[in-house]
Amino acid sequence: MENAEVLNNVDYAYVEGSSSSSSSSSSVDENEIYSVYFKGLVREEKANDSEMGGVGIGIGVVICDSMKHMIFESSKAMKSRGDTCRLEARLEALIEGLTGAKQLGIRRLRFFCKSRKLYNYLIDDENAEEGLNMETAEELRMIPTIGRVKSLRAQFEECSPSLVRKDDAEFGRRADNLARKAKFPQVSCPEVISKETCEICMEDTDVVNMLSVHNCTHRCCSSCAKKHIEVKLREGTLPKCPQDGCHSDIKIDKCINVLSPELVEVLNQRVKEAKIPVLDRIYCPHPRCSNLMSKTEVLNYSKSRSNNTENGYGICFKCHGPFCINCKVPWHNEMTCSDYKELHPYSCIEDEMLSSLAKRNSWQQCIKCSHMIELDVGCYHIICRCHMT
Repeated sequence: MENAEVLNNVDYAYVEGSSSSSSSSSSVDENEIYSVYFKGLVREEKANDSEMGGVGIGIGVVICDSMKHMIFESSKAMKSRGDTCRLEARLEALIEGLTGAKQLGIRRLRFFCKSRKLYNYLIDDENAEEGLNMETAEELRMIPTIGRVKSLRAQFEECSPSLVRKDDAEFGRRADNLARKAKFPQVSCPEVISKETCEICMEDTDVVNMLSVHNCTHRCCSSCAKKHIEVKLREGTLPKCPQDGCHSDIKIDKCINVLSPELVEVLNQRVKEAKIPVLDRIYCPHPRCSNLMSKTEVLNYSKSRSNNTENGYGICFKCHGPFCINCKVPWHNEMTCSDYKELHPYSCIEDEMLSSLAKRNSWQQCIKCSHMIELDVGCYHIICRCHMT
């Protein structure tokens, strides 16, 4: 590991840290490819209103073998200059991980990047420095740190970058937690505010205002999460992780604090809809209810609660009002479905207005889920949100 004097030359100095290892260098397999997970967070320290605070880096590192057994972990804090950027923090965490791997006697490894931008910088070791645009002061400052990474990588037989995958989520989260828990020296009346960069808007945000997505390591600020969820709910779909290419579900309990009660209710409805097949969904037609149910469950429930054996007779779970499953209207006594539809082409005035509007705008109704579909631009091949083409 580089000494403090060398680190001071690049405006960094270790101030406190801890590491643990469950393996010694003698037990390391020279032919095995080990995995290194790392995280660097820029953190702002505030002493009090009368004192100037400082900026530090929280570092977390986890190393595991090919059998997913953790053999090393490290949590360290570093003092840094005030203009340290998030990529520099991550590079310092990577340096800590490579140094730890070297001390363990590891010869072959793969280090996992959570940031695609950092991965793009390091994917080509020979041209890592050329990968920077060299247009900003931030990128120019990174050149020495990139050089240190390059020098360390050259000391291994194999040392290649990879993006964090879904099955690496456990170790990615562990590195994140170690970085957040890195302890800085206490000052009088300390108030430590941890910052993290949102991968969506690229803004530095307080860690407490970051949202973690279930089953993946991706995080974004509460503002981006709220906008993403609102858009998806407006489209009538169930929101997934906002990170490009990730399809992990967003759990309600993870975002309940950033959404309005109305949006939480809509999200609950979307989750419930997703659990029922499109052709099996049915809503209670009574105006003050509109409860979503499964047609199969309604039929079974109705048989257990009533002696009415007429075709299509159903009872709502919530309001217990009888209705016709076929016509989707309150139950029509002593009248067949065809007779009722002849007398009442539209179940309510709103349906009549929608039908008139659809004709004027040439909207079509999906034959599977019955939702209205509008062709805005492009060809006539349309895919409904229920995936019917």
